[in-house]
Amino acid sequence: MTGAGAADATEDAATDATRGTDATRGTDATGGTDGPVPAARTAEEDRLVARVEELVGGRVTAIERQPRWRKAWYLTVDRDGAELALYVRGDKQIDAEPYPGLDREAAILRILERNGVPVPHVHGMSSDPIGIIMDRVPGTRDVAEAADDAQRRGIAEQYMEILARMHSIDVAEFAAAGIEVPTTPEGAQLAFVDANERLYRRTKKAPEPLVEWALRWARRRLPTAGNRARFIHGDTGQFLFVDGRITCVYDFEASHIGDPLSDLAGLRTRAGTEPLGADIEHMIRHYQRVAGTTIDPSALSFYTATYMLTAVMALSGPLTELRPADQQAEYLTWDLMVRRAMLWAIAEVEGVKIEPAPPVTLPTGYPARVTTVLEGTVRRMVPATGVDEANQSAALALAQWAGAMVAVGMANVERDLDRAAVLLGHRPADQAAADAELERFVLAAGPEHDLALLEYFAAQTEARVAEAVPMRTRLEQYALPKVVL
Repeated sequence: MTGAGAADATEDAATDATRGTDATRGTDATGGTDGPVPAARTAEEDRLVARVEELVGGRVTAIERQPRWRKAWYLTVDRDGAELALYVRGDKQIDAEPYPGLDREAAILRILERNGVPVPHVHGMSSDPIGIIMDRVPGTRDVAEAADDAQRRGIAEQYMEILARMHSIDVAEFAAAGIEVPTTPEGAQLAFVDANERLYRRTKKAPEPLVEWALRWARRRLPTAGNRARFIHGDTGQFLFVDGRITCVYDFEASHIGDPLSDLAGLRTRAGTEPLGADIEHMIRHYQRVAGTTIDPSALSFYTATYMLTAVMALSGPLTELRPADQQAEYLTWDLMVRRAMLWAIAEVEGVKIEPAPPVTLPTGYPARVTTVLEGTVRRMVPATGVDEANQSAALALAQWAGAMVAVGMANVERDLDRAAVLLGHRPADQAAADAELERFVLAAGPEHDLALLEYFAAQTEARVAEAVPMRTRLEQYALPKVVL
């Protein structure tokens, strides 16, 4: 993942069957590739090149689309013989943003840069295609590339020091840029939840009993610890480093004013798939030392649950009515990841244990004929670009996933309907009816039903996790281990 464009160049770059990562890029700040030969420029890229040349001067000598689920490009500009490496962070291509508008993120980056936080310098914006034009910062996100464990631990500690510095910035600077500042302790605790609930309500297209229950659970279980209004990264654990020194932190689309415990909760969910250099307990203890604060583990469990709830809400509407776009398989995987992590964190707060479902064995023989032919067909396709390669990998993973659903999907639905009958007093006709009736049940239910509902949703989610056979390794990391401080 070397030579990554900062501000999301390696966002969530866990290597898996659904996408490529910056691990395939060259080893310098300009980044070559060992993959397919870049395709000719598209009309969209011609417009982007014209905007970049207008903004920074010089001549664009190279442009390469980053093969990932959101639009992004690497560019190289020649300015009077000097080379300028740029990264353009584009649009997500789905309506899943609680704080829409990349200009908001650009303003946040400028504030952070003024306050000594290592972030990429923003040159300006592109309107067609939409994107932030920023410096491409050298470095890797993969802590396995550090020299040794001591260097990895040092990188993790540096990140926590940077995080503490971000949390100490006067929120008035962000307010002046139009960033909303909560006015009550409860507002600080639930700032990100409230923002994502607005998105969820706007994009909701089908019953979501899990979300409706989790929202009510969260408002009933607000911890007494934590309610400080501070600047929050919102997607913690994203940094690049060179020779043991962090060169930048990136990805601030989810940044807001809220409680710092939310950022620490975010680290828990990243550590499993993207190691941070040290275990989460060491990182939080280091944060406590440099920030001069004490973290309540039970409050951390609560914030982990609400942090994951925000992701569930953001994905709910777009995934109800999927539209064609590159690498949508990643969103299907994320949806399971965040639902699972949310439920495991709620179980921590409630003091109960979730049991994973038994693993699914892919079918063989006649039931596997169609998926076997599908896999072979996809493998014979010759990708022309890095994006094509990523889509091909995703299609192969989806074929395996579909095979698992052929094997156990209907049996899982039947078991789910049996469990719903215990709550509702009758057996719904199908999954859609169960979701609608359970949502009505949740809206009227009090806290006395919380444990029964947790058991129902956990069993449902664990069965679906087991069906996602090609994503098994990633999903295992979201059965969160408890943090002991």
